[in-house]
Amino acid sequence: MKSIAEQILEELKQHEVGWCFSPKDFLTLAGRDALDKAFSRLTTDGKIRRIGRGLYDVPRYSELLKTTLGPDTNQIAKAIARKHGWRIQPTGAHAANMLNLSTQVPAQAVYLSDGPTKEMRFGNRTITFKKTSPKKLAAGELGGLLINALKDFGRDRVTPELIAKLQKQFDDRQKSELLADARLGPDWIFEVIRKICNGEKPDE
Repeated sequence: MKSIAEQILEELKQHEVGWCFSPKDFLTLAGRDALDKAFSRLTTDGKIRRIGRGLYDVPRYSELLKTTLGPDTNQIAKAIARKHGWRIQPTGAHAANMLNLSTQVPAQAVYLSDGPTKEMRFGNRTITFKKTSPKKLAAGELGGLLINALKDFGRDRVTPELIAKLQKQFDDRQKSELLADARLGPDWIFEVIRKICNGEKPDE
């Protein structure tokens, strides 16, 4: 029979590279005491890395940069949200950067949340959760990301080139989800998302 540590490693292989997690994500495998011991052993062996209180990831080494990469900010936020049972959506400059609407990487990542307002530091990065109304979290993960990114980017900066770029960024299934969520944003954002999802020519 496989040990708890071995089962954790097996389950980690099912997730995307850079996934962040907490013991709570593995409660189907064992009780909390057994998980804590397994996590401690895996951390000591270098199989996983502790990135914050009760938060972990699998270390990634970049051959190009010849260094171990830091944890992914969005993955940290999602792990925190799962741990506490919050719903979250990236917003502001962080959301715009995630969709490549901006090349600026903000030092502070801001998320709307149905949990308490809270600020957390991870190295030189800050993640801020801002409590908001359930209505503002009604869109799905991708729809909320695009709506919030466009809000930050601004109506006047949406060009035909940007629309053409975003049309190539999403597949048909994602476009269907985005179109369903588009009405949850302002009218001008609905029109932008409609053009993106319907494949309309950007100059229309």
